Amino acid sequence: MKLRLTPILAFYLLCTSYLNAQTTESINIELHNVPMAEALKNIENKSGSHILFYYKDIEQFKVSCDLKDVSFDKVMEFILSGKPLTCKKVNDNTYIIKKEDTANEEKEHILSGAVKDSLNIPVEAAVVSIINPQTGASYNQCITDTKGQFKIKAKGRIQLYINCLGYSPYLSSPFLIKKDTASNIMLRSSSIMLEDVLVIGEKQTPSIRVVNGNTIFFPKNSATLAGSSALEVLKKTPGVFVDGNDNVSIGGRNGVLIIFNGKPTYMQQEELVSMLKSMSSTSVTSIEVINNPSAQYDAEGSGGIININTQKQPTEGYSFSMNNGISYWKNLRQNTELSFSYTQGKFSLMGNYHHQFGYYDLDYGMHRIQSGKDYYSPTKDTDKRKTITGNLDFEYQINDNNTIGGQLTANTLFGPGRTNTITEIRDLESNTLEQILYAQNEYYMQKGNRYVANLYYISTPKEGVKYTIDANYAWFDGGSGNLQPNTYKLPNGETTSDLLYKSVNSRNIHIYALSYNQQHKIGSGELKSGIKYSHVNADNGYKFFEIKNNEEYIDATQSNDFTYKEQILAAYLLYSYPINKRLNLELGLRGEQTWSDGRLYTIDRLNDKDNKRNYFNVFPSVNLNYQIGEEQSLSVGYGSRIDRPAYQDLNPFEYLLDELSYWKGNPFLSPQKTHRTSFTYNYKRSSLSVAYTYMKDYKAQITDTLSTNKVIMTPKNIGKQQQLSLTFNQGLTPFSWWDLNLNLIGYYVNKDIAFDQYREFKQDAFAGIFTMMNTFRLPWKIQFELNGSYITKRPGASNEKMDPSGYIDMALSRSFMKKRLTVNLSLTDMFWTSNWNSYSSFSGFQLWNWGKGESRQIKLNISYRFGKEKNRTHEQDFKEIDRL
Repeated sequence: MKLRLTPILAFYLLCTSYLNAQTTESINIELHNVPMAEALKNIENKSGSHILFYYKDIEQFKVSCDLKDVSFDKVMEFILSGKPLTCKKVNDNTYIIKKEDTANEEKEHILSGAVKDSLNIPVEAAVVSIINPQTGASYNQCITDTKGQFKIKAKGRIQLYINCLGYSPYLSSPFLIKKDTASNIMLRSSSIMLEDVLVIGEKQTPSIRVVNGNTIFFPKNSATLAGSSALEVLKKTPGVFVDGNDNVSIGGRNGVLIIFNGKPTYMQQEELVSMLKSMSSTSVTSIEVINNPSAQYDAEGSGGIININTQKQPTEGYSFSMNNGISYWKNLRQNTELSFSYTQGKFSLMGNYHHQFGYYDLDYGMHRIQSGKDYYSPTKDTDKRKTITGNLDFEYQINDNNTIGGQLTANTLFGPGRTNTITEIRDLESNTLEQILYAQNEYYMQKGNRYVANLYYISTPKEGVKYTIDANYAWFDGGSGNLQPNTYKLPNGETTSDLLYKSVNSRNIHIYALSYNQQHKIGSGELKSGIKYSHVNADNGYKFFEIKNNEEYIDATQSNDFTYKEQILAAYLLYSYPINKRLNLELGLRGEQTWSDGRLYTIDRLNDKDNKRNYFNVFPSVNLNYQIGEEQSLSVGYGSRIDRPAYQDLNPFEYLLDELSYWKGNPFLSPQKTHRTSFTYNYKRSSLSVAYTYMKDYKAQITDTLSTNKVIMTPKNIGKQQQLSLTFNQGLTPFSWWDLNLNLIGYYVNKDIAFDQYREFKQDAFAGIFTMMNTFRLPWKIQFELNGSYITKRPGASNEKMDPSGYIDMALSRSFMKKRLTVNLSLTDMFWTSNWNSYSSFSGFQLWNWGKGESRQIKLNISYRFGKEKNRTHEQDFKEIDRL
């Protein structure tokens, strides 16, 4: 299905003509002794122009006027008359109000100061950049010395950006430098590696940045995502695709590791998806798509790493916010979120509660031709589960050199659900309907609960030295109870078979992880090293019953317990060395020792199995960054990764989906390994990346035949895959009221795979993913978003071919009461084009799959925040613009 983009272009032209027309039309304005700031806001709303000013420059003035049918220029001339203020036009629709004595603003001045961390220790080798707020480009840079001090030339209206490895980047608000200025900046330590992240833009809108080939999505203030889950944010991240089975891929590459705040969860797909569904979209501050992770990260994730950052900077004082919303298409859904933060001196406390209630529909199905029969099986699926999540974070600064902190988190997903599948079975040659299978899955109980405790300690005994100890514990308690009636009927309605099954499964997973990291200055470079131990203990139970005359009879051949224990001991070295002022080299080496033990216990004890493994792997990483000029850079990277089999995929027992379809694990799965090389060029807000990826022991879930009339889905190592990709990202501001981000990924895939020695496939294909994000600042302080994504026809995980898919979202938002109250109204997937349709075949077998969820929804969300807080991350004497 093709997306119709003509209405979008028409809307762009309409907005352009409307806003440009507003600036030339006459306006009426009546004011009675109101503050100058309020008068300028009133004029801005009526004219459609943008007026920038300093509160301090105009706070002493008040305005009275009664003007009818006059131009914008005449209005400004009247209200500025007799005041030491001037109005300067900077582009077609933007004006700046300045004091008359600021004519020397374009003279160069010296900006100096010192950069320190939260423990008041000087930060050496921090990069200090002067940014042009209009273009987002850096035009002057310097590096702090051993005392953290810097001195740099600047002129006019600027932003100050400071970045250093291991610290959260600092970006000031735009300000005017009118004389030599000194300032002290404080950087906060960061537990995630978002190096050189630069968030440019005076308006707080969703944005995309590409840094060293990694895409970073900041969903802040996105009206289309308001009231959604973290899973929805992931689905809307450029270059990321989540299919109908919740498998995540990056640019067409499977085997993705999802981590939070730089830390792995050690959870399998089903548990991880349950957690993402229970998390609020507002808890996500950024999503970083890491294509070539360094040795500091776990080696898991052959397709790359997605780092979901939920950390928020604490501010001095207190704040409280609440959000309520509803969404509707087929079902009504309701969401509520409450959050607070409190910081006083050395102590910080933050908390959050979120729930989402309501049903969610999915329509999917399977059409297959097998052994001379035609099977057509559409399914109606209603998910009735509720999600609740909450977390509590604290941090305490013991003294100038030691900090302790922690987090408690609970994610719960619970409730019933139902699927209804009707399978028509026809003779292929005559197309005669022979019988119909009515199958249900009545989930009378479902749960997926995750509880996490984290404790960390940070010590910085002297300059350039840092030690960190991090301990984590997680418990996942999941399972379901399912009644499965399967009824066969003839075309005349006569019942030939009526069976009732019951299945109960449980998942009890305990995860422990302990890590130690340190960093030291060695010469002009920096050495990071660390060691980590993780232990996963999973107990999976599956009981299958046949119910006759209200009596339950356990099926010993389809009931089992499967336990899995996995231990990983890892160590890494990462050395970063500035070869010169423009060239930086980063070398990493990681070693991981893995012990695993999967044991199957059957009811009759006749088919017990034990699968033990013990192996060691080494993973090198290399990154070379070259700063070509002030606004352009080149990065080259290489890394190797691994995907260990999910423990549930190793369970060799067959699970009944209905009488004609099954799922089965594979105890002989091998780890999937990947090598990837990338080249990235950045210029201002443009970036271009080229990458080559090679996967061996490539793993995918295949659909195979089971006897003459059944199919079975099972994971297998099926061969190797090669991919060559080209990624282009462009940020644009066509007009002052329009922000635009484009992300385009084109890739070529070559597969050499085989289900067995008789079924070999050699496939190659070109595919692409296009994402566009638009933010329009309309009159009356309304923000309009129009976002879309389109993924072309492409190869699937095994031998299937996927149909095109995509979505277009639109949303309106407006803030009131000095931005404390915000209202969002959105329509997601407006053309209902987000689907997962595919086709696959081999000798004597053809299979079509299709499906789509309730992705088209109308959403209304209202949020309100209050409190008394101030930023405590830095102290400065800049006279910044308070309002834009």
